[in-house]
Amino acid sequence: MRYRQPKTVLTLWEAEQRANPQTNAAQFALRLNMPLTVFNAKLEAGRRERDITGKLDFSLGQPLHLEGDAMIVGDIHCPFTDYEWAVKVSQVAKKHLKKPRRLVIAGDFFNMDAFSTYAHLTNLPTWAQEREAAKGLLHEWLDAFSEITMIMGNHDRRLQKFTGGAFDETDIISLVLSNPNLVKASNFGWCVVESGTQTYRITHPKNYSVNQLNVAEAIALKFGQNVISFHEHHLSIGWDRYKRYLIVNGGSLVDPDKLAYARLDDSKSAGMAKGFVMLKNGTPYVFGEEPFTDWERWL
Repeated sequence: MRYRQPKTVLTLWEAEQRANPQTNAAQFALRLNMPLTVFNAKLEAGRRERDITGKLDFSLGQPLHLEGDAMIVGDIHCPFTDYEWAVKVSQVAKKHLKKPRRLVIAGDFFNMDAFSTYAHLTNLPTWAQEREAAKGLLHEWLDAFSEITMIMGNHDRRLQKFTGGAFDETDIISLVLSNPNLVKASNFGWCVVESGTQTYRITHPKNYSVNQLNVAEAIALKFGQNVISFHEHHLSIGWDRYKRYLIVNGGSLVDPDKLAYARLDDSKSAGMAKGFVMLKNGTPYVFGEEPFTDWERWL
């Protein structure tokens, strides 16, 4: 039997002493088929490791686990939002979801250009303008939803990077709302939502593909879950290749005509799609521009 981590030997030794306090170190080392000098060295290393790590109070916390139906949006990019589409989120929720209604913002609620290290192509809205736009949109949604949950996207993390990690998700919401408790924020870029009998991983992944559902499928197969994914501004729904998990690209609420990098120069980049998702009784309903969605049915 081999023990690569010294803490393992310490744990075994302490368990042995609780069970058989008369056992000495030589006897226990022999049972482990380990020279006594090696055993003692690993025991001391384990104690030192415990003393050091025991003084550290560091944790990334836990991702959110939510229950119930919800509207799910992502890639809002305040203040470059398409507000007509943002209002549709509230309209569909009021008509098709029972109270208490829930909204999950799946990353990139903010644009955070003021804190970006990328070179700017044009004059940009100030942080004050972005903050006011974000505040107005949140209050619009708070009129329809009693619970709003927000996970982090790459644009939201710009402020964290700018401040060297000094700002967490709670600080960011506090910059916008006088009562940050109105929004439940997570520092994770994903969360889990249980709706009906189904579980969905809502994610704003780091990866991008020009091919819709490609990243969502990889995440579904990696974690063994249904996936609703954002970040790529794609809009689509389907099964993974083995037909075990539903995978969704949830669209975006940004107006691409307001994005300089998307409008000023020709590009072979994939197009952006407006849209959002309603998760009801375990089924995802994906809303997009006509003819993707028959809006007479839903509004």
